[in-house]
Amino acid sequence: MRTYKEALKMFKFNFPSIILFEIVFKLLAAAVLVPFLYTVINMSVMLADIEYLTTSTLKAYLMAPSTYALAFIVLLVVSLYLLIDISGLIYAMEASHREEKISVIVILLKGVANALRVINPRNWGVMSYVLFILPITSSVMISGSITTVQMPDFLERFISDNDFIINILIAIYVVIAIISVFRIFSLNYFALYKVDYKEAKRLSKNTIKQNFFKMLFGLLVCNIVINAVLFLLQGALATALAGVLGKIVSAKAFRFIFEVGVQIICLVLYLIFSVTATPLIYAFICRRFYELEGDAGYEEFLEVKEKRNKRKKKALTEEERKRKDKVAFLVFLALAILLNSIYIYLAVSNRANLSVLYSTRVSVTAHRGDSMNAPENTMAAIILADENQADVIEIDVRQTADGVLVLMHDENLSRTTGYDGRVGRVDYALLETLDAGSYFSDIYTGEPIPTLEEALEYGAQHNIFYNIELKPASTDKDYVQSVVSLIEEYDYVDDCVVSSMDYDSLVELKQINEDIKTVVILSIVVGDVSEMEYVDGFSIRHNFVTAGLVEKIHQEGKDIYVWTVNSEEKIKNLLLLDVDSIITDNPYKTKEIIYNANQNIITDWIQRLINEY
Repeated sequence: MRTYKEALKMFKFNFPSIILFEIVFKLLAAAVLVPFLYTVINMSVMLADIEYLTTSTLKAYLMAPSTYALAFIVLLVVSLYLLIDISGLIYAMEASHREEKISVIVILLKGVANALRVINPRNWGVMSYVLFILPITSSVMISGSITTVQMPDFLERFISDNDFIINILIAIYVVIAIISVFRIFSLNYFALYKVDYKEAKRLSKNTIKQNFFKMLFGLLVCNIVINAVLFLLQGALATALAGVLGKIVSAKAFRFIFEVGVQIICLVLYLIFSVTATPLIYAFICRRFYELEGDAGYEEFLEVKEKRNKRKKKALTEEERKRKDKVAFLVFLALAILLNSIYIYLAVSNRANLSVLYSTRVSVTAHRGDSMNAPENTMAAIILADENQADVIEIDVRQTADGVLVLMHDENLSRTTGYDGRVGRVDYALLETLDAGSYFSDIYTGEPIPTLEEALEYGAQHNIFYNIELKPASTDKDYVQSVVSLIEEYDYVDDCVVSSMDYDSLVELKQINEDIKTVVILSIVVGDVSEMEYVDGFSIRHNFVTAGLVEKIHQEGKDIYVWTVNSEEKIKNLLLLDVDSIITDNPYKTKEIIYNANQNIITDWIQRLINEY
């Protein structure tokens, strides 16, 4: 317990500088690393001689030598980033240990200077080491990324299909991370004593060999406590939000506002903990380093430092030093903000288009029916979407064990019905007994899971245009053929599009009936997707849609659908880009926004102009 208290004391002594360093450094990293990684991924796709990255091309991508060469470069860059961060924190904790104040700019410069020592071949090993200790030093960042970042479906499917190998690799990585605790002080020796990495490893092993399990236990406790505090805060704030909303908003609006509020709470807490967790963990590591090593050997280090200071031609006064540090910090902060603004502007915002008029030709696709106001993929959601003027109704299709095609998004039935089982492993007779509505609202208690045939029959009677999304699974039998047969039986060839994330299923469908329009769904856009031969359109996540991409797809004579968009600002941005269909959870609101889009066109245009410049 004493170690934890002393670690917190070290952290608090230079708390403002440490937190500002983490903020500034992560801003710079986001501005540089994100576009760098995106560029490398695109380059790796091109060098692998494939036009796009999806389920059917993933194997060829992984077989290409260039993929691993570029992956190695990415790992080197990420390692350098981590080394700068950790080195800076070690210097900050060293200053706190000696009760000396240290500025943000000094932490940053010392971190960079120490990281650049990897130019020496004798220090190359440190690059792999910082990657292996990631689970120990950055558990909050890793857990937050896993829970907040949506993985592309084709990658999820690849992991699912190779789960045994993936689990083995994860286990090996965890074992290496645990073994690396023997070297946990190597970065302290490497940074503070200026020894090469081989010598730093030896010193660390000698220091910790009698205290390995105690150190490992201490690190586990640190990580568990920090993540537990984050989890409890999320739960407490979510509970408080629910209590407040229950008193001030209607039951109908509660679900949507609560979900948005919880997302904001989780994001804010994640950002706070992302700049505090790693410094806290390194405060503990450095505190244990001082307890086990003492101050032995620091005399030589201090002599070198003193001689270097004496060689300076002019000593800076304390006031001059603070002033220079402040100016340098502001320059770095301004650079970080500028780079981030440029990146967000070019890669995300799509606000370069200053067109005056909004396009109102776009169709509105109801996502899983009117899923904001009725339980998804039910006849109730389809009927309500039709009543609320949706131009297209999107439905998800899966196959039961006995070959019946039903409307269901998830492979597992538990989220919407409470039954823990996979669609493809149970017969339709079981599905008929399940309640697919009460999870949404008591009003819809007893709402059944509809079949594709029921949806097509109702659609034919009410002139509904469907976007039928294929959800193939390993249990399917003649799945695509069965879907095509029903489409043909109900004369729906011209009144639907068939979409899927599985490109192979669309190829199979086109080979059966080339007149059915197909749309491939992409979670990310990598490579030249317009070259995909067997599709008539693309359904792309909204944050990857740019004016250039829309223009390129339209030049190919194909359509672009965008998912899933609910806010007025995003809808209007997409109208400016002239997309063909907006997929939304709230079709009535989206239709209303499109219908009234040009009523406030002048003020909207001025606002976009301000945002632009």
